[in-house]
Amino acid sequence: MDELDETQLKNHVDSLKQQLQYNREKTSVSIPELIKWMEEKMTEDPFLNTEMLKQNPWVETGKCVVL
Repeated sequence: MDELDETQLKNHVDSLKQQLQYNREKTSVSIPELIKWMEEKMTEDPFLNTEMLKQNPWVETGKCVVL
């Protein structure tokens, strides 16, 4: 912080003030909600729903290998 000039410090303070205005939520609340949302959307995901994969004419038939 010693190397920052006055303009950079003002920008940093403005950024911190702006971040303080955001309403934050505890992860103990948001993670279960996220998991619930993901589970609800699994049926719509073409990578997880094999019926949707059958409808896609551009699906690769080969297997992917990760080295």
